[in-house]
Amino acid sequence: MIKNLQKKERYEIFSLFVNKNKLRFNEIEKQIKVRSNILAYHLDQMINDGLLIKIENEYQLTIDSEKYIPIFRHILNNSHTPLPVVLIVLLNNENQILLLKRNIRPYKNYWGLIGGKIKFEENYKDASIRLIKQKTNINGNFLSVNNISNEKVMFNDNVKHSFILFMTKMQTSTNEFIDSRYGELKWFNLDELNENEIIPSDLWLIKNKLNEKININDFEMNENDGNINNFKIN
Repeated sequence: MIKNLQKKERYEIFSLFVNKNKLRFNEIEKQIKVRSNILAYHLDQMINDGLLIKIENEYQLTIDSEKYIPIFRHILNNSHTPLPVVLIVLLNNENQILLLKRNIRPYKNYWGLIGGKIKFEENYKDASIRLIKQKTNINGNFLSVNNISNEKVMFNDNVKHSFILFMTKMQTSTNEFIDSRYGELKWFNLDELNENEIIPSDLWLIKNKLNEKININDFEMNENDGNINNFKIN
């Protein structure tokens, strides 16, 4: 959907909705310097692409395209932001930790914490539970958030990858897992970790942040026509 904004006129139209929730045709026309028939064509195409809806005489963003308001300029300008991921310390009743030997880049062939991207609708807890189930078939109990870190992977003086890491801790009563397509899985005693090729930042987190806890607030609110209400702290 966001790729359809590569056209200059559609990018400019979309940009207007950063400051306005609803716009009439003549309001858009005043700011977009194109003929009215060309503007009408682009508006119709944006409606067909699911970017806009028209209610009576006003245009507004669809719910799906609202998701891009904070980031669309970064995407179209090829400007990258750190990727939020969770790294999960999964412990069993013997106080062993389950690690994954990655078969994809970055960190291919290194042992590390099980983790992955946080989906748009998730928080760190939701993502942790989903990823453990997805990558090990284990139903774990979520315990805590232990650390938040920023991580950069460099090549010479260039940043290749950038992550915001949410380290979380979970507990399971089973030692049984299903082999993952993401890499080999293995339980390790905590005092054995120095003997294996482990991602250095993951090893540092395990050794230094395993027993720490931090509190993170989840805020939730509704927005309608620019009005914010129903604020909740979860």
